[in-house]
Amino acid sequence: MLMQSEIAGVGRRLLATVLDLVILHFFLLVVTRGMVLPPVGMWVMEFVFAVCYSGLFLGLRGQTPGKMALGLRVIGAGEGILMYAQTFKRSFVKWIAIFCVFVFQALLMPSDLQEPVAQDVRVLGSSVVMLVGTIGWLWLVHTTRRHPDGQAWHDRLAKTFVVKLE
Repeated sequence: MLMQSEIAGVGRRLLATVLDLVILHFFLLVVTRGMVLPPVGMWVMEFVFAVCYSGLFLGLRGQTPGKMALGLRVIGAGEGILMYAQTFKRSFVKWIAIFCVFVFQALLMPSDLQEPVAQDVRVLGSSVVMLVGTIGWLWLVHTTRRHPDGQAWHDRLAKTFVVKLE
């Protein structure tokens, strides 16, 4: 068990994730410039890049750029050594929880809507997906805060911890 002073707070972790998401988004804007992709394709592509980005950075340094900016590091349970299998498992589980909502949202978004009833159903479905996703994210934040070592579900599955650098 880690000392309480070593455990990274949920707020810093969330901010690091938002920074990483912004970095990824701008990177993909450059990479996909000129490509014509449907919204679902863009979100799936961003998910794949997010998993690779996080998995590689964590495997190499134990930090993504967002974590570097906020003084956080991911360590493995036990001796603290991270294996690439852990980093990619952690990254996949972390980002799937985030991108699932966006992919479902994009699938339900109205496109060329000529029938008002179909538009209403799709808008309602899209709103329900966002509501369920938001509740799911809040639940994840709550369970992370309540865990003695501040582990989120992706940390528990990958047997990792996020610690503050002093």
